[in-house]
Amino acid sequence: MNTKTLLCCLPLALAACSSVERVDPNSDDAVTTMGVDYDELTEWSDTLTRRMLDSRFLDDPALGEQPIRMVVSKIENKTDLSNFPTEIVMGQIRSALLQSSKVRFVSTYGDDMQDRMTRETQDMADDPMFDQAQIPEQGQASVARLSLRTQILWQYGQSSSAKQNTYQVRMSVTDVKNGEVVWEDLSEPIAKKYTKGGLRW
Repeated sequence: MNTKTLLCCLPLALAACSSVERVDPNSDDAVTTMGVDYDELTEWSDTLTRRMLDSRFLDDPALGEQPIRMVVSKIENKTDLSNFPTEIVMGQIRSALLQSSKVRFVSTYGDDMQDRMTRETQDMADDPMFDQAQIPEQGQASVARLSLRTQILWQYGQSSSAKQNTYQVRMSVTDVKNGEVVWEDLSEPIAKKYTKGGLRW
């Protein structure tokens, strides 16, 4: 079946046919905007995860046995995009780190993928509706040793004939036991330039 669906909505001579086509979000067929596009989010995620693992700070025996517990501390969107899709970047980074078997994420607190079920399960204690033998005892939830903080950065430039948005991701990992930063890096910058007669602003 052809994946392109023709949408012909207007009658007779005024009819205008548009098309909806499924494309690879990482290909040249994907829409390019003045913001950050999906393939660029994927590029950021892959780069930062690789740099994090290649630095080998997670192998430091002073941090304890692997997998090391990590929590997402704060995600700051400092861009002009109010709905910046931080979940795509963080989701791919978290998934890659989990698959490396070096990290486990704590979801009882933090700024990303917090899951209230751990606390709510604890609150079932003494509720006759539930099997009390299955309720975890007090004090069983894990505390993270490492904290992952993220900033999405943006710089705007303009001349008489062009406008440019430049975006970059800054990440740092802190040892919460002593407050020391054990890793920090920035993604490669992504710059989008608009000139008259080019992309629509």
